[in-house]
Amino acid sequence: MPGYPPDSVITVLPYSHRREADSAVIGDVDRQVFLSIPPEGLDVLEWFAEGCTPAEASRRYEAKHGETADLDDFIDAMVAEGFITVDGATGDGATGDEAARTVTATAAAGTATGASGAAAPAGDPAPGLRWKSHMEWISQKTARRIFSTPVLVLAGLVIAAGVLTAVLNPGIIPGATVLLFPEHFALLTWATMAIMIVGIYIHEVAHLVAARAAGVPARIGIGSRLYILVAETDMSGIWLASKKERYVAFLSGPIVDGVFGSVAIILLKLMETGALSVPQEIQWLTAAALWTYFGRLLWQCFFFMHTDFYYVITTAIGTRNLIKDTEKWMLNGLRRLWRSPKREDLSDLSPREMKSVRWYSAVYLLGRGVTIASLFAITLPVLIGYLSQAFLFATGQDSRINSFDFATIVLVAVLLDGGGLFVSTRNLLRRRRARRAEQALHGERLAAAQTAARAGAVGS
Repeated sequence: MPGYPPDSVITVLPYSHRREADSAVIGDVDRQVFLSIPPEGLDVLEWFAEGCTPAEASRRYEAKHGETADLDDFIDAMVAEGFITVDGATGDGATGDEAARTVTATAAAGTATGASGAAAPAGDPAPGLRWKSHMEWISQKTARRIFSTPVLVLAGLVIAAGVLTAVLNPGIIPGATVLLFPEHFALLTWATMAIMIVGIYIHEVAHLVAARAAGVPARIGIGSRLYILVAETDMSGIWLASKKERYVAFLSGPIVDGVFGSVAIILLKLMETGALSVPQEIQWLTAAALWTYFGRLLWQCFFFMHTDFYYVITTAIGTRNLIKDTEKWMLNGLRRLWRSPKREDLSDLSPREMKSVRWYSAVYLLGRGVTIASLFAITLPVLIGYLSQAFLFATGQDSRINSFDFATIVLVAVLLDGGGLFVSTRNLLRRRRARRAEQALHGERLAAAQTAARAGAVGS
């Protein structure tokens, strides 16, 4: 690859940024592309935005950091990701002031890495192209009121009351087998499913509103974890927000689940004491609803996946790719035990990041342990209960369920597991297509920049 002429015109496209001590995040919210770069890289990008040529930026870099900068690779990376274009030698294009454009973010804290979303070629954006958010009718002012300090304090008090009630009255917390309703099985199962779906939607809306409070667009969609069907909120732009705003955005969903779960616990206590008189079916349904909220909170403790609690941890310690780096570090440990010479490369991690990886390995294993424990304590007992009742029904023996109940079990299994497998396969194919398109786009951008560099070299 030929080097870029020292007097090349670098056009910086609109971007937002957040800078901290050992990293910086740059992003294009409209294209949903976000990158973590060294702070020195942001210096260079800002100098380009001010109209500096590569030669001028190199001189400023050496004066500030005391070392010579090799900018060709950095320019390649920024061109490939669509943050800059190279127009050849000075005099063949616009002046630096006319070409440079930048938008500075108002937020600053935390880290981010990677790119998401398909990007239009740099320098040739579609007219009016913008990544649209869901529920844009909710203003930032309204969103901030919803997640204001008094509201969060009130939510914390409700959760504390629920936890205290459960601690003082452990008997009111039902086992997972409460989902095996002794009567009206189909009706109560579908009612529980409806409560679960509404709860999931409210959980994701909470993320969306919290992101809106931070001035970040967000969208709700359907995805999968492993083969399990899940709802998810894309709020990639939150990496440009302050650390406090990111905490609220990531914890908003669990806070909502905690509040509704605590209300369910308090209602169960009132029903037990007789202070609240309701039919038995309502008590069963309330207990089942509690398990839907508890299940979502338990899911957040699967620390080997990208859950809400995982993002809270990465925000707190300021690391990138924590799961992948931890898996690589643990794999290297196993290979040392096996006396295998093969190693995963972790040389790009700083000492602070390596320390984070080491202690997170314990958290990672805890998440695996929680998954296994929930399998044996929750999933298998409920599954065995369903299967045993279905077997009794199929063989003509006494059973809690009838033909409609049996059809409900089958349909729920097909919807959840079959839907999860379908979405997983669909997303896998989409990611492959997106990677190919992104690679092709990067190649086109680099080829155009290199052509401009050669033309500039000849012209000079």
